[in-house]
Amino acid sequence: MKHLPVAHRASTRRAFTLIELLVVIAIIALLAAILFPVFARARENARKSSCSNNLKQIGLGLMQYQQDFDGYYPGSEQVIDANPTRRMSWPSIMLPYIKNGQVFVCPSGEKSAFAPNPLYIPSPGTRRYCGVTDSTATPNSFGTGGDGTALGFEKVYQLSYGRNLIPTGGWVGTTWPTGTIHNGFVTTGTTLSVNEAEVEDSAGTIHIMDAWTGTDPATNNPCALGNSIRGIQAEDRTDRLPTATASKVAARHFDGFNAMFGDGHIKFLRWSTTKAGDWSIQKD
Repeated sequence: MKHLPVAHRASTRRAFTLIELLVVIAIIALLAAILFPVFARARENARKSSCSNNLKQIGLGLMQYQQDFDGYYPGSEQVIDANPTRRMSWPSIMLPYIKNGQVFVCPSGEKSAFAPNPLYIPSPGTRRYCGVTDSTATPNSFGTGGDGTALGFEKVYQLSYGRNLIPTGGWVGTTWPTGTIHNGFVTTGTTLSVNEAEVEDSAGTIHIMDAWTGTDPATNNPCALGNSIRGIQAEDRTDRLPTATASKVAARHFDGFNAMFGDGHIKFLRWSTTKAGDWSIQKD
């Protein structure tokens, strides 16, 4: 059998044509377009799960706090050394029971001012929001640390979560019949906490959740307003109303938020799906 010389055989090899190269590139681009969103969703699912675990740890800390204080929940803040200018917010109050300040930071929390999605807040005006307040953020007129504690006394330096601190009278006028009493985990004021015996529907009342704080950055950096993010203090700050307010339930996880209920269980909720009764400790 007659064989071609090695040099001749090498010269018969065919190179890729431009069309073939473009087809390969197009296939790679298509696969990337399909897989990248999948990877991004998987990453966000992991962050959402980590956020849920954070709330679980906070809930366990709350249970220990209540055991030490005859069943009472902490208020939004408390005065230090009888000095009204020195106030400690609930995360710093809770830290001795939790031991880890990073538990108060959602891994998906937004660390700089941003414009909200119009689906959640259609008319924010000049207000911008932040999902992680920080003690090192630009100083502001409130002079408070990452969780709202007076500077120099804070123990929790960053915060992503707010509590249901809607007092009696913090509801939209048509939500409840005239004369009825409803409130979150406070009474007539956000610093006046309740006892667990007063919570009629602990499994059905949202207590702590993903939150945002918002303001006009020309006036104050929203990431410096820990005293705003720490509490959802009115019904229009929940997901029920798309209004621009100083604090807001966040929609950072797949158009929804993680929430810890009064009995400590954690649930993911879609934005705008809650009812008024989900925010009231009274059984309706």
